[in-house]
Amino acid sequence: MLDLARIFGTLHRSQVAFVAIGGVAVGAHGYIRMTMDIDIVPDPASANIERLVSALSQLQATVPSDGGRPFDPPVDAAALRRGANATLDTPFGGVDVVQRLAGVPPYPELAAAAEHTELDGRPLLICSLAHLRAMKAAAGRPQDRADLAALPDRDAAG
Repeated sequence: MLDLARIFGTLHRSQVAFVAIGGVAVGAHGYIRMTMDIDIVPDPASANIERLVSALSQLQATVPSDGGRPFDPPVDAAALRRGANATLDTPFGGVDVVQRLAGVPPYPELAAAAEHTELDGRPLLICSLAHLRAMKAAAGRPQDRADLAALPDRDAAG
């Protein structure tokens, strides 16, 4: 089960700068659906990646694509520093770190247009509806098409 408060709380306490995208953002924009993970685009600054690595360790992250082995900061941090994506599991739900993916704008662009909200009294950046719709259109998977059909259109949002 996804424990957003636990994951976002750990990221916040670790002072990780990121923008939430994916299913969490879909819900924040008004279409509530089941999601088992959070998708984040972190600020790529090296100090922020180090804070992210620390937070992932605190969350007891594992790497499902590698047999569920524990997240290994000396090994896995190097990939994150190079801008790699990471799909991780934690006891609190999945965490997908997205740094390079077709249709996903770079962090500065996402952050500049992001919507500011809160979760359990902690600030949280959610990608804008326009960016979310563009990412969903670029991905084009069945769930993305369903999300696009359920999300408000740009004209209705603003």
